[in-house]
Amino acid sequence: MRHGAKNGDDQELPPSSLRGRLCEVFFSAVLAEQIEALMRRLGDKAELDDPIFGKAAGMGPLRERLIEWTRFLAERDALYDRTITVVGADRDVTEGTLELRDQEQHRSLPIALLMERRREREVALRVFCATSALGVEARGPSASATPVGAVPSFAADLLAAVAKRDAGAATACFEQESIGIRDALGGEHPREAATRVLSRPMTVTGVADNGQTCALEVTFEGGGSRLGLLVLARGDSGLARSLRVYSEI
Repeated sequence: MRHGAKNGDDQELPPSSLRGRLCEVFFSAVLAEQIEALMRRLGDKAELDDPIFGKAAGMGPLRERLIEWTRFLAERDALYDRTITVVGADRDVTEGTLELRDQEQHRSLPIALLMERRREREVALRVFCATSALGVEARGPSASATPVGAVPSFAADLLAAVAKRDAGAATACFEQESIGIRDALGGEHPREAATRVLSRPMTVTGVADNGQTCALEVTFEGGGSRLGLLVLARGDSGLARSLRVYSEI
């Protein structure tokens, strides 16, 4: 838990009542309108970048952004279901689903929150989800990042096959009994559709890997500094068991 956060008057804030990893409690806290508790966990140096509202940093802008998120979700009668968290060396990723009412229709939207841990206990949060189903033009995440070299081999092989547009090689990166691929809108696809779902080559800029699940933060080539998120589950064979995509490509 973060302690010693300061408000805009440079005064110490009391400890937050929220328990658990920040990326795990974030959306539940937003839905419960626990804005001040979240602010205490975030601190005065935190950043939040999301595809609906864009980037916010600093106590004032962050508080306004959290209020915007609370209003946005309340207007859609949102419910949040958290699934799994992948803890990595310098970043954690929590996956979940938002149940939303949009123009009298109900929709399940996959959503993921990445928390990057920086020096002096600073954190940067990045939200990944599709926005087209909500009628919103994507605004981020768009933070610049440096490519990383240490990418698990089963994931690196898949990305290399996608870059070459080699459908056969990409399919071979999955187990034969693979669950398949889920796109950013929740659509299901067989493993043979890998090069179609991953239609653009990409460079890995961050990894969170717990040995069973590997989350890759990527920059899409040809898209400037636009970031995306892929989550691959390993099978017993060492090949990919499934792929979940959280960015519209």
